[in-house]
Amino acid sequence: MSRTMIPPEALQWLSVWQGVRAAVVSQDLAFIHNLATAGHTIFALTEDPRIAARLRGHERVTPLIARPDAIPTDPFQFEVVFVHQSLHAYAPKPTLNEIARTLRPGGCLSASYLVRDDSVPWVRRLAALLRRFDPMVMRGDYGQDSLVTLRESHYFPEVEERVFRVWRPISRAELTKLVEAQPLTKHLKPQQLGDLLAQVLDLYDSAVRPGDTLRLPYQLTCCRAWVDHAELTSPVTLPDSGLAIPL
Repeated sequence: MSRTMIPPEALQWLSVWQGVRAAVVSQDLAFIHNLATAGHTIFALTEDPRIAARLRGHERVTPLIARPDAIPTDPFQFEVVFVHQSLHAYAPKPTLNEIARTLRPGGCLSASYLVRDDSVPWVRRLAALLRRFDPMVMRGDYGQDSLVTLRESHYFPEVEERVFRVWRPISRAELTKLVEAQPLTKHLKPQQLGDLLAQVLDLYDSAVRPGDTLRLPYQLTCCRAWVDHAELTSPVTLPDSGLAIPL
């Protein structure tokens, strides 16, 4: 899956305002760079020094080696905290408490997940072909169910949700590679794999319009959760030093 399939209108909705000062929790470098290119000032949280090194070249991005449940900044530092494809990876209560602590009054946590949409007929037919060999194929858990924790959090009593449809063009060769990359193909005999790929290409040709390219559907589910500092277990106050981040 391409990691750059975030529509500009979705980024605008998640960002709320122009030129925000924001923290980002995501392993998707394209997502971070797109935010910075849009004019936002980004502090990228990562536990991976290699990702931090790759981010240091962007003038609007400051990498921080840190987890979202232990953000090394004073309170009220960010207007928006973006969490893309990763909310499920952290314990909800300490993470949401820490994000709330670092958000400015009136700020929001913007969480998002990009998930393949298997409700489209040709994708259902593809899944049926592959599940003859592995019943669990194309049943991935992307972690999007973790968005429910936002609606259960006292730190974020107001949550908005919006879903964007995203279409990724996919050629016959790309679909073949996608199928060949499935773990199930390692257990197939050459003849079985050849027959499967032939059926996949027949499916492709029957689903695509003449002269067109087939499109793989995704849904980008986005949430904006507005912070309420009154609900924090430990009150936070604006430091005398203002809003500067000590690094």
